[in-house]
Amino acid sequence: MRSYSETVSLSQAEKFAQAAGAGDEQKSPRGLNYYVRRIVTYLLCGYLCLCAALYLFQKRFIYHPHTEASISPQDYGFGRSQAVAIETQSSDGVTLKGWHVAGRAQADREIMSLDLSKAVLVDLFFCGNGGNRADRSATFRRIMGEDVHTVCFDYRGYGDSGGSPSEEGLARDARAAWDFLILKGVPPKRIVIHGESLGGAVAIRLASELCAEGATPGGLITEATFPRLSTIAARQFPLVPVSLLLTEKFPSIERIGKVTCPILMLHGAQDELVPLSAGRELFAAAPEQSATMSRKEFVQLPTSGHNNMGEADAMEYRQALRMFYTKICPDLVITRDPNAKETKQKAREERKTPKDGSRRSKTKPAPPAN
Repeated sequence: MRSYSETVSLSQAEKFAQAAGAGDEQKSPRGLNYYVRRIVTYLLCGYLCLCAALYLFQKRFIYHPHTEASISPQDYGFGRSQAVAIETQSSDGVTLKGWHVAGRAQADREIMSLDLSKAVLVDLFFCGNGGNRADRSATFRRIMGEDVHTVCFDYRGYGDSGGSPSEEGLARDARAAWDFLILKGVPPKRIVIHGESLGGAVAIRLASELCAEGATPGGLITEATFPRLSTIAARQFPLVPVSLLLTEKFPSIERIGKVTCPILMLHGAQDELVPLSAGRELFAAAPEQSATMSRKEFVQLPTSGHNNMGEADAMEYRQALRMFYTKICPDLVITRDPNAKETKQKAREERKTPKDGSRRSKTKPAPPAN
């Protein structure tokens, strides 16, 4: 017969054994479902964080400005008779800085002769999403070679302009650039709106609004431009519902149909960012012809990528611009050869010099003998 103390000790031992057994059950190996749930949870959290980052910081993904205190055209190889700094303000008071680059026909004139009101044609150029206007110096020289004036303002937050970029802000800046030309006395029909990549979307919006207002520009040129921003974002983030997250949309495909001026679209066949198919999609949405019965044009540049438009396939690029400019302004003087002036002078000298190298006399020859 057990004593009372033995019975109590036995009960305590049984409790300890039960507790130890319970601990062993808790330390039993975890099943596969547990780890699957943990992995799915981590992936879902990461996915949601990516979506949140894309939504909250989308402007940092879209806009890549290069800011400077001041950007002078003379610091980038333009003579004082070729280019001057200009300035204007947007409707919300943001100061915009830019350049006016004259055509080659004025290259030898004084700086005071850079009068936009006397320009035969003005190319109003809108840059892409990166850098600033100084990075387009080579492009301006290509346009300048066609004896066309070029005006380019940096968007807000770019170069030495004030403010910070946004879709609506860029639209205000584009309108301010247009108003600058109109106030300088340039007729709308003498202005070609020209944009590259994101700048093409800015140009399309401006052109569509102007056409709706009856202030139709002379023409519209786009380079490597996308149908809508989500088309490009989806290539960068294929598993993210970018069309739902983006507040900066740039829906050019919804606006191009309202453009009634002549249209030229340039696109590189090797474009790694905006594929050729996207450019053709945008082109298909454009009107077949303008109000002046000019058919839309699409020029495919065979070796050009996204960031070397005009550098690769330079001859095809300049020829496309030349033909488009002269279609808008038949009286435009095109300088095909950058050294045309020197070439003409040399030809005149050769006509004055006989093959034997002696100079021809300026006196009239004697009449033949009878």
